[in-house]
Amino acid sequence: MSDPAPPLRIYLCGHLALERGAAVVREAEFPARQGRLAWAYLVLHRKGHVRRDELADAIWGDDLPDRWDSTINGVISRLRAMLRRVCRAEGEVAIHGEVGRYRLRLPAGTIIDWERARDAIHAADTGQRQAAYDAVLAEARVALEIAARGFLVGEEAPWIAGQRRAMTAMQLHALARTVEAELARELLHVDPLWEAGYGLLMRALAAGGIAHKSSA
Repeated sequence: MSDPAPPLRIYLCGHLALERGAAVVREAEFPARQGRLAWAYLVLHRKGHVRRDELADAIWGDDLPDRWDSTINGVISRLRAMLRRVCRAEGEVAIHGEVGRYRLRLPAGTIIDWERARDAIHAADTGQRQAAYDAVLAEARVALEIAARGFLVGEEAPWIAGQRRAMTAMQLHALARTVEAELARELLHVDPLWEAGYGLLMRALAAGGIAHKSSA
């Protein structure tokens, strides 16, 4: 029985990259600045359609070129050529073009670092409710490590700033969960039956703004 194909891994936080087994596409191999911006935007909005004018705004902002409509065709064409390097079958990883819009298609099991960090926050929240503090700490570390990498360093645009704010909120939430879990483990280590003290701790953290709901 043959080994299963390795998953496609997409890195948006820190340096852009794609990885699938031995096939790796590094940021320097992306089709220039326009290609990097277009790719990041398409991945972030992969669960819906992206209008051509919306994508153009994400790439150029107020510096929209006169012939942007034809220029964007070239950007997408170069991205499609790049994606063939991590395809296992024709069209498995593709940017589908429809009238006035695009949609990114990825294979099942694709791992995107930003989504992995967001899932880690939810897992940490679940672990906290279940008093599974080792799991909380492990998942919070995942979220912290990914969110701390930054996003499209050197680029500025409203959508980029919004993504950075979301990553900062994720870091703060993960830090809060880490503090809560560490303190809870220490309390339970001293006295596993001291549930009243643990409840007081959680209320104090919440009152101080340490415990909060995720904004991710």
